[in-house]
Amino acid sequence: MRLLTRRPRSVRIEVVDAREPRVPRRATRAVLAVVAAVAAACGGDAGGDGGAADELPGVKEFGFTEEEFADHIERSQALIAECMAEAGFEYIPVDVKTIEAAQARVRTEPGYTRRTYKEKWGLGVTTRFDNPVRDTGLGPNLDIYNSLPEAEQQAYFRALLGDNPNMDFAFALDEEDFSDTGGCTRQAVAQVFTKVQLRGNYVNPKDEVIDSDPRIIEAHRRWAECMQAAGYDYEYDQDEIIEEYQDRLEELLDGDDPETLTGERAAALRQLQQEEIAVSLVDLDCQIQHTDRVYEQVEKEVYGRTL
Repeated sequence: MRLLTRRPRSVRIEVVDAREPRVPRRATRAVLAVVAAVAAACGGDAGGDGGAADELPGVKEFGFTEEEFADHIERSQALIAECMAEAGFEYIPVDVKTIEAAQARVRTEPGYTRRTYKEKWGLGVTTRFDNPVRDTGLGPNLDIYNSLPEAEQQAYFRALLGDNPNMDFAFALDEEDFSDTGGCTRQAVAQVFTKVQLRGNYVNPKDEVIDSDPRIIEAHRRWAECMQAAGYDYEYDQDEIIEEYQDRLEELLDGDDPETLTGERAAALRQLQQEEIAVSLVDLDCQIQHTDRVYEQVEKEVYGRTL
């Protein structure tokens, strides 16, 4: 079960790409301070070439280049396999393409657009309890896991993921947040990633470059106004919504399986799901109206392409 992330509806329709634009996960108030500081340091320059291309951070997670990204995955996966073997379990290192395929399943579903996904699942926080990211990211190890008796399955995930079976390698990598990883996954990433990268409040240097642009800051201000006009008091971006609904879901469940809820608690979960879907649709409209095109423009100016 993955625990991820209030409002009626705005204008404007459809962008056909099913994948949500890359909005980095972070502590929103912290990043506002970072963005403001970087913008001031840049003298408020709107756009420009962003410096020589070879001075820019890479566009992958943690500001990695493609080569660095692949290297970090391969080394982490090899160490996970070693650790799992020591724990008495078979684990086959997962290749880079499979990890990327798992990342492509974060809050998306094949055959769904951004809008149709949100109409059914919102942000996937309170509305779905399967785990396509983790299952895809396990690669050949999903078959190994499924072949085990139930008691051994629990032990397998405990060895691999520790006390948080939702914080798998692919999802944590995509979120740029290894702070809640455990088991062999944590043991591996602690040897491959820096202490700063392992913190939950890490901000990708590429995002700092893009988000420091005054046009981006203004776009997020307009997004917040759009959300507030619809009755939702968020300050910066979608991450705030996700975090709110995570907290509300965890409070409602209190450690119980959501599929076992009955009576008033089951009704409360359905209400929470409806609220999440509603807010996600307003968020989508506000993104389309105020942030999508600005990100495309700034990314093209800085990196020569949309990211």
